[in-house]
Amino acid sequence: MNKQTFNENLGNFGLADALIQRRSIRIFKKSPVPKESVDTAIHAALLAPSPHGTFPWRFCVINKKKSKTKLGKSMGEKFLEDMKTEGISMKIRENRYQKSLLIIQNSPLIILVSLDYSGLDSYKEKNKQDNENMMAEHSLGAALQNLMIALAAQGIGSVWRCAPLFCPEIARDALNLPKKWIPRAMILAGFPKKKPTEKKSIKPRVLTR
Repeated sequence: MNKQTFNENLGNFGLADALIQRRSIRIFKKSPVPKESVDTAIHAALLAPSPHGTFPWRFCVINKKKSKTKLGKSMGEKFLEDMKTEGISMKIRENRYQKSLLIIQNSPLIILVSLDYSGLDSYKEKNKQDNENMMAEHSLGAALQNLMIALAAQGIGSVWRCAPLFCPEIARDALNLPKKWIPRAMILAGFPKKKPTEKKSIKPRVLTR
């Protein structure tokens, strides 16, 4: 995607406006998210810094109701097991499960984001390898921030959900993704049903030395 098309798709939206407009949105209109808007957001994600220029992020765009339901139910079964282990009552477990499933099913768009560590440097020492992999995890946050800001600039709301982080193999198998893809997060997106409230001002915690 060239710079001109990228700017046009974002409507020449100012960075400050996009940063302020990005809020965690969970209730969406039924309107589908245009493919062009999704492509623009993913292009923005690819502009984030990555370890050694490896761009380890992988994206699965989920539009089909069948795929959303399969993903939600597959991860939900693990969610139910975990809650049972934690001693949470059956009534609360079922309520949380149904609520989570509905949010996934009712989202016009889901972008499941995975990491592929195969392009990273390899080390014999576990500590070094763990740190190498952690760099990919850090870069994922930058990529997702870019993606969500780009969605916000196009008037599209989104929310970052971490469910795949707790059951990566289950999420991967539910969508038949490549084995090297390790699911880490999913972005639920759509046009907001109502205007979100402004985010409260947060005092930064900064030390100067």
